[in-house]
Amino acid sequence: MGPTRILVAACATLATAAAAAQPEAFPSRPVRIVVPFAPGGAVDVMTRQLARVISEQQGYTVVVENKPGASGLIASESVAKSPADGYTLLMATSNTHGVNSALFKQLPYDPIKDFAPVAMAADNVVVLLAHRSFPAATLQEAVAAIRKSPGKYSYASPGAGTVHHLAMELFKTAAKLDVVHVGYKGAGPAMADLAAGHVPLMMGGIAPAAPFIKTGAVRVLAVANPEPFAALPGIPLFKDVARDVSVTSWMGLTAPAGTPAPVVDKLNADVRQALQKAGFADTMADLGMVPRPMSPAEMGRIIAADMPKWKRAVQISGATAE
Repeated sequence: MGPTRILVAACATLATAAAAAQPEAFPSRPVRIVVPFAPGGAVDVMTRQLARVISEQQGYTVVVENKPGASGLIASESVAKSPADGYTLLMATSNTHGVNSALFKQLPYDPIKDFAPVAMAADNVVVLLAHRSFPAATLQEAVAAIRKSPGKYSYASPGAGTVHHLAMELFKTAAKLDVVHVGYKGAGPAMADLAAGHVPLMMGGIAPAAPFIKTGAVRVLAVANPEPFAALPGIPLFKDVARDVSVTSWMGLTAPAGTPAPVVDKLNADVRQALQKAGFADTMADLGMVPRPMSPAEMGRIIAADMPKWKRAVQISGATAE
């Protein structure tokens, strides 16, 4: 073989080796989002809508897997121990990456050290609901009625230690109210008893309450979030009565710690684009959610800043892991 052929062969070999050394483009196979709750809830529905839009816009497959149980511990631990390659993500929430750190003495994962923030998706709107027989039409009237009859009224929540329960406990303390908590195993049973008038008040979300709000069986008295919810114009905030009380209940994607920054940035950009799709904000509003696009760094700061607040709420409520 002549010198020219040897040089050509050597160049070809080097080119092949260089190509083999290049990392494969992400993603080259389906991306899996693990939801820490059962199918059918607002977080699950929102995750599936987001996955569908990303798949349509970006041309790769996003699948959703439900892994409920133990207040999100099962799903969170599973994702934390997955390969840090961006193909397994957790739809984290204020519970999995906030409340649980205060509620459980020992977590099988560290919300900060074991995860990389990827993309905030939405804020869940937390509301105080009342049965139509409750003798108050406004938050101020509700506060007056409860103060007039301490211990007479009770409120339902989807369960002890949930964001909804803790939000009301913070409000109770700040507003000096004596109202009894009744914890249920999920929003569905709690909403059924509220709609039937078996319990006069409930802290919950918009999605399960929407049908009953439309019929007039249930009304919204207040929003616990820091900002008003556009779909509920004129509804007051908790902080209108108790200045320092507001709750941000968020949901967003996290990945195992060590996931490469370019992969995180790609996923973040894809989520942002999905949230901007025409009509998507309306879909989220129907679920009681507000789009909240932000950078991974901003999401990480929110997670860290929320932890002391949830620790205080758990201490005030006396909630324990069930």
